Amino acid sequence: MPDIENIDLLKITKRLELIKSLISLEEENEIQIHISKLEQQRLTFDLDNIINSLREKSYSKAILFIEAFINKHHLLTIYIDPAIHALKFEIKVLETE
Repeated sequence: MPDIENIDLLKITKRLELIKSLISLEEENEIQIHISKLEQQRLTFDLDNIINSLREKSYSKAILFIEAFINKHHLLTIYIDPAIHALKFEIKVLETE
């Protein structure tokens, strides 16, 4: 497994927060979509545990793993202006047009 520096921590953290919200909304189909997107990232042992719990539909365990992951890596998060992500996304949309 790669170390944490080789993954996009900000994207993964946002996706995990989204999955937590989807669990509370009981949106099982949407959760499956985001599991697939998480699997496209370079995975760590912690992310493997989260994905396995989600696949097994052990949502309470998954929430605990997600919160532990976020808390563990919270101090490692570097502030990135949200406008930068929005602008990058707009560029991608314009490129496809």
